[in-house]
Amino acid sequence: RRISIDELIRSSKEGRLQEVFGTGTAAVISPVDEIQYRETNIRINHGQIGPIARRLFDEITAIHYGEIPDTHGWMYNIP
Repeated sequence: RRISIDELIRSSKEGRLQEVFGTGTAAVISPVDEIQYRETNIRINHGQIGPIARRLFDEITAIHYGEIPDTHGWMYNIP
């Protein structure tokens, strides 16, 4: 679902915002250290990768290296 910036700010103030990360083919998973919006600066997990992002990173890279099966059909063998 979409998350508004207001919800993000509110979650941070309430101490419920635990981690934020971006994903992509080259970066796999990249933690977000902070978000600046107008006069609000949100620091997130001191730039450290959180447990959800860590688990996703480990699983995706294990699929890349053939250490675990690709059950999603993401990988293609190019001869």
